[in-house]
Amino acid sequence: MRKTLIRIASTLLLVSVVAAPAFAARGSANFTRFFVIGDSYGAGVSSASLNAAHQQFSWPNIIARQAGAVDFQQPLVSDPGIGPELQLFDISKFPPTIAPKSTSNGQPINLNLARPFNNLSIPGANVNDVITLTGKEQATSTAKLFGQFILRGLGTSVDQVIASQPTFVAIWIGGNDALGAVLSGTPAALTSTANFTRDYNAMLDKLIAGAPNAGIVVGSLPTHVAVAPIANTVPPFLVNPATQLPVLGPDGKPIFFVADLGGGTFGQLPAGSMVLLTAAGHLGTGFGIPAALAPLFPTLPDVGKPLPDTDVLTPTEIAAIEARLAEFNTAIAAAASSRNIPVADITGLFNRIQNGIPTAAGITLTKAFLQGGIFSFDGFHMTDIGYTLFANEYIKTINGAYGTHIPLATITPFFANNAPNTESGTLALPNMPFVFGQAAADAILRFAPQVPQTGRRRTTTH
Repeated sequence: MRKTLIRIASTLLLVSVVAAPAFAARGSANFTRFFVIGDSYGAGVSSASLNAAHQQFSWPNIIARQAGAVDFQQPLVSDPGIGPELQLFDISKFPPTIAPKSTSNGQPINLNLARPFNNLSIPGANVNDVITLTGKEQATSTAKLFGQFILRGLGTSVDQVIASQPTFVAIWIGGNDALGAVLSGTPAALTSTANFTRDYNAMLDKLIAGAPNAGIVVGSLPTHVAVAPIANTVPPFLVNPATQLPVLGPDGKPIFFVADLGGGTFGQLPAGSMVLLTAAGHLGTGFGIPAALAPLFPTLPDVGKPLPDTDVLTPTEIAAIEARLAEFNTAIAAAASSRNIPVADITGLFNRIQNGIPTAAGITLTKAFLQGGIFSFDGFHMTDIGYTLFANEYIKTINGAYGTHIPLATITPFFANNAPNTESGTLALPNMPFVFGQAAADAILRFAPQVPQTGRRRTTTH
């Protein structure tokens, strides 16, 4: 009898261990009053636009829907969004035609909500912004512009969450602390690790002091610059539009573009460099083509002029940015661990995107521009599918840490046939206020993902 009782007790103990959450998370997974702090990813920006059509697929709104949160309010914007959403108009030609769907912006829809929005994600915000901006600031930055109608002068993101007596808070912030360095082409624009750590800890400390019983989940950051099409699409060398292969010089090697390499140094880009999508306008008029090749491009006025530093990233700059991102993740992990806060593995999600993500529909989602399915037409923000995958990482972490059974969101409905509108025109690339013609594009720029691996930037390890 005693042995039987021991076996029963052992079985019950095993069941209790299996059923218990694997992480001693603070608070509980109660979504009665669910609030989110974040940036443009959390806001649901897609194809350079914040608009209601895509805000419904923001990762916070997907979590709210899957968890059964009631009355989850977002700062919705009417069509065509702020700014006007980019659309793929014509895929019958090469390059395809991408342009804003309108010359005017949409408008905020629900400014009169009598309480803070549940989703307080602010496009352009960095870690410091969520503890300092109140919505009363002059619109001298992207975060301050969007903060005016998202925060509405009611206090900082953290203050508004606390005032709302949250039962659960999800946070993803920090990407913009590194993005400025990518877009400016210099690590000098990175937030320092010391400031990032200080502000991240201050954010969590204030939240916990003001909402001590709320469950909290945060997320790690991607650590590879090349995962987004804005950095992985344009080869750093001349490509033959007829063969889609690199143009080789007398030494049998690709002819790399000429650029400002930083610090006043000019020369050909070293192997492993990145040319950003935002360089398209300059490339279209001949910037970056070595002067010796001018006779081959008589219609391009800027042959021989180097690409600006803001258009390129050298291997040294890439390594510095990625090292800082790793330091940010170390700071996030330490801050979260010391406060019993689980961390969603967004680093891992983006690592999987690097290699392609198979789906039940038989389609592999990739990081490729236009055709990959994960990133939108601005080459940086995600599609509705991408944000669904992002949300699922948070859901998996919540379930593991709190012992909940929130169902993952499905991406199956996105595989319906939604053919794009077509019309003739010239190419308008993401974030570019101008267009360049077909002849220039064909001469310089190839965006086809089928360029052989040997002709793409693959010399660095990611």
